Amino acid sequence: MFDLTGTETTRNGATRTVQRPSFRRRLRTMVGPALAAALAVPALLAWAGAYWSFHHTAMSTVETEAEEMLTEARIVDGSLDLSAYAWQEAHHRLAIDRVDPIFVQVFNDGGQLLRESSNINALDPSFPDRLLAHRMPERIVPSLKTFAAGDRGFYYTVRPIPDRNGEVAGFVQVSRAVPDHRSMLWQLGIGLIALWVALTIGLLVLVDWAARRVSTPLRSVTDVARTITSADLDTRVHVPDDADRETAMLSETLNALLDRVQSHVDALRTFTSNAAHELQTPLTVLRGHVEIALRRDRSAAEYRSTLELLDDRLGSFVQTLRALLTLTRLDRGASLETEEVDMVDLVAEEVQSFQQRADQRQIQLTVEAYGQNEGHDATGPNGRAAKRTAPDGRAFHVQVQPDLLRDAVRNLVDNALKYTQGGSVHVAVEADEDSVHVLCRDTGIGIDEEEITEISNRFYRGARAGDVGGEGSGLGLSIVTRIVERHRGRLQVHSERGKGTEFRITLPR
Repeated sequence: MFDLTGTETTRNGATRTVQRPSFRRRLRTMVGPALAAALAVPALLAWAGAYWSFHHTAMSTVETEAEEMLTEARIVDGSLDLSAYAWQEAHHRLAIDRVDPIFVQVFNDGGQLLRESSNINALDPSFPDRLLAHRMPERIVPSLKTFAAGDRGFYYTVRPIPDRNGEVAGFVQVSRAVPDHRSMLWQLGIGLIALWVALTIGLLVLVDWAARRVSTPLRSVTDVARTITSADLDTRVHVPDDADRETAMLSETLNALLDRVQSHVDALRTFTSNAAHELQTPLTVLRGHVEIALRRDRSAAEYRSTLELLDDRLGSFVQTLRALLTLTRLDRGASLETEEVDMVDLVAEEVQSFQQRADQRQIQLTVEAYGQNEGHDATGPNGRAAKRTAPDGRAFHVQVQPDLLRDAVRNLVDNALKYTQGGSVHVAVEADEDSVHVLCRDTGIGIDEEEITEISNRFYRGARAGDVGGEGSGLGLSIVTRIVERHRGRLQVHSERGKGTEFRITLPR
């Protein structure tokens, strides 16, 4: 089952269960506000830029007119001479909007009105004839200095008129009708808000489409993972041609995982089937002998013969169980407790334990050790195996788990003796700069070329194994392969039918 809920901590420290949000919802809630904020910033900047442009244009008109007055004003006999100023221009004589009238007033240093443009006469009598405030309090947002006269609004600026000594000789006050910029700013603001809303909605729709495009293949992956069972492992995730690279990688990775799982499950099924067969056969034989022995009274010699037969069968049965336990331990992948081992001593001891069996089958069993360029015989008199430490120091020493390596050598020698009749089995230990090699060469029946790739499979026995009376569970070479792999080594096989087989174990030093 999929865990679709999570927990969150409240302010009082308690926890509660909450529904996990979908990818689409999480993307909308995370990306949506960010997009809205990102779009709002340029909209606000555009509106602020328009506001500043209107304010700057309006002020620049009256400031320019005030500068012109300051340029034309003269001080004659201690009095202001304003005759040089262009009082007769249309925007000083008329008050109609089409000429954009500008209203100019000049005051002395005491604030008394000295002269004003003639268009002021056409205005409401409430138009001020006094000097207005020179300065406005500082504000973060710039604004116009305004006043009202009748039903009209005006903005203005006041500039001091200096004399030759830099003293204030008077003031010029320039006024102008407040332009209709507020309505324009409102219209611009409404337009920007509408554009912001439209773009935000459009981008959210695009984000939702992208989220759906990503989540749809993921949902198909989830559906496959949810419905697949051990009985239906051949189902795979379909990767659309237009899928994103990450989605395709996820789908292909899951398909590769399913391939490995199916391979392991198939191997497990084969292993279970073979194991059941291999364990059932000796148990059935044992039960048959017991039933025969119990049908009538028998002599002590007959009972002893039956018990010896049972003991032999039980020995094979126990060997199969031990092999299965060894493979299980290797398959678990637990770390190995290794130690430094002299492979010459280890191999010689294991080979020595097969000497009696080799003599009974009239097979010559020998073991030798070879250093860098020099051979060292490790065989006893009459070709019988005997252990001897290599004279060239630590050349044959490797870091291994000794019990497992003994199992590997034992299985190779047992296999060689099992499929060799009257020939020879030669075991050698070789060392070079990087590796130690264990060779087991026999003159037995050999292995067909097409079977070499199969011999490491569990419970596999060659087609001609029964021709020489070779009995076994078919687990020996599987154990050897797994032991060598766990020691980061490799197992090589060379065989010719009717001439013999050579196994070579290579272990890193």
